[in-house]
Amino acid sequence: MRRKIAIIAAAGAALLLSTATAFPRVIDGVVALVNEEPITFSEVRESVSEGMGIPVGDADALLREEHDSRAVLRWIEALVDSVLVRKELEKQGQAIAETEIDSAVESVRKANAMSEAQFSELLAKEGITLPAYRRRIRWQMERGAIVRARKYKEVQVTESEVRDYFRESGERFLVGARVRLETLFFPVASSSPIAALDAAQARIAVQQAADAIREGRTFTEAEALVRGTFPKVEFHDAGFVTTEDLLPELQKEVRRLRAGETSPPFLTGAGAYLLRVVDRQGGTPGDFSAVKNALTEELTDRRSEKAFSDILSELKRSASIDVRL
Repeated sequence: MRRKIAIIAAAGAALLLSTATAFPRVIDGVVALVNEEPITFSEVRESVSEGMGIPVGDADALLREEHDSRAVLRWIEALVDSVLVRKELEKQGQAIAETEIDSAVESVRKANAMSEAQFSELLAKEGITLPAYRRRIRWQMERGAIVRARKYKEVQVTESEVRDYFRESGERFLVGARVRLETLFFPVASSSPIAALDAAQARIAVQQAADAIREGRTFTEAEALVRGTFPKVEFHDAGFVTTEDLLPELQKEVRRLRAGETSPPFLTGAGAYLLRVVDRQGGTPGDFSAVKNALTEELTDRRSEKAFSDILSELKRSASIDVRL
């Protein structure tokens, strides 16, 4: 893989027309070339908007004000990955058709017994448009398709392996256990006249906090770092509480984590959260049969993630990737 870092004025770059696709495509500032296929600044901005559930204008400001080039590079690399996967599927004759996306979206809508208008309204409440949701579904389907095509046997699991996984993760399923958490909470008042702005800023801040913690900062340091973005952020480090006494949304995340692990950012009706399980104590062993199906899916997902990462590494080794930042 070849990577070249160059300084460019993404927004002010001259407009070009790409002839690499069937229809002319406006190129508004190229930030990367993947086997000569361009990725533009507006595509990165749109990806940030969709990924964080914030308006495009806020995504634009976030990218332009970000001083850490590594944060911007992560968004660009996600688009690089999508181009590599899409092109590989096309080469294998397994590209995901729009009709497949139609069917997947329709299946989700019908499963929730919603009209098209109700479904669009629900997505809007989550800060996502229907076209953005379709792109998210496409990416999930493309990831699954390429793993099945190249690493199918590697992601299959047996009941014996699931039992072993249950024993290794036993602390997560203790009944009546007490848990100590560190939590960053970004409250959003739904009735506030500026609720939409609050929600956008909360999503930006919780992602910034997650990035900081991933880089080795403590929760206290992350709180201080994002307070300028979201002054209402709250840091909590309470004593031990029974898992079942937590809010349902927090229980769900806590049961995914072993002691010492941190959740990804997640949203609730009250705002955004980031939490870490500091320690657990007490409790009695859980019932394997009650979590067998969920653990089978979880273990399969973990293996799929590993397989997908290996596939991307292989694709990148043979690709020409020119990132301009």
